[in-house]
Amino acid sequence: MQFLRERPRPFVYAVLVHLVLLAVLVFSLDWAPSTKPSTASKPAPVQAVVVDAERLDAEVQRQKAQKEKQQRQEQEKLKRIEEQTRAAERKREQEEKRIVELKHQREVQARKEAEAKQKAKAEAKRKAELAAKQKAEAAKKRQEEEKRKAEAEEKRQEEAKRKAEAEKKRQEEAKRKAAAEKKRQEEAERKAAEAEMQARLAAEQDRMATQRRSAMQRMIDEYVLYIQEKVQRSWIRPPSSGAGLSCTVEVRLIPSGEVIDAQIVRSSGNAAFDRSVEAAVFKASPLPVPPDAEVMEQFRSLRFEFKPGSA
Repeated sequence: MQFLRERPRPFVYAVLVHLVLLAVLVFSLDWAPSTKPSTASKPAPVQAVVVDAERLDAEVQRQKAQKEKQQRQEQEKLKRIEEQTRAAERKREQEEKRIVELKHQREVQARKEAEAKQKAKAEAKRKAELAAKQKAEAAKKRQEEEKRKAEAEEKRQEEAKRKAEAEKKRQEEAKRKAAAEKKRQEEAERKAAEAEMQARLAAEQDRMATQRRSAMQRMIDEYVLYIQEKVQRSWIRPPSSGAGLSCTVEVRLIPSGEVIDAQIVRSSGNAAFDRSVEAAVFKASPLPVPPDAEVMEQFRSLRFEFKPGSA
């Protein structure tokens, strides 16, 4: 069994096929004696079995050769992979070596730059100290010279200042007088302008008030006419009333135009007519009212004459 497990599968299959063919050959032979003469066609089955066996051997050999070829290809592939791995390892080692060398070169360069920087810093410090010393000496001389000139200039300025103060006092006095005169004139002009403005404002207010009253009166007349028309459309003439009757009705409204009260303040002399007018007012509610709130205040209690056919 161990031997069979170690063999390739094609070989095992070939052995099994041979055994099957051999069993078929054995059982196909006629072991009984025969009286018939043998003919030339009897050996044909044996020849076919031999041919199949040869084909099987050839197939086994072919598969074996193919298997060996695959093994050789696998070995060559593994060999190429090993060579590539070794090449990559050599390349990695070379790269690491190059990195180490480059790092060393950078460290050397950094030390050189640091030393040069330190030297340059020391030289710059020395030059700066020398320049500062020279500058301080020059500044000291310049300050002494400036101090001398400043003292002389101070004396000259004090004299000029004294003269300027005297001139300034004289100019301030003149300026004060001029300012007082200017202020007096400006005050007079301001008062005159205010008086003129007040007069113009009063005139404008009067004009606007007049226009407002006129506009309000036109609106009142217009909406009284609307109310009369709507009440007349809602009025039903009583049978007992004659022609030519009229009355004055007082109506109380709320801002929405709803009628809250209606009373006859001047009777027509016909009670049925008067009651029909009051009924028409309530029926026409809500009555048209002006959108202006100020004008509407005058419509809260409104009197108008009701005369059929006059609206």
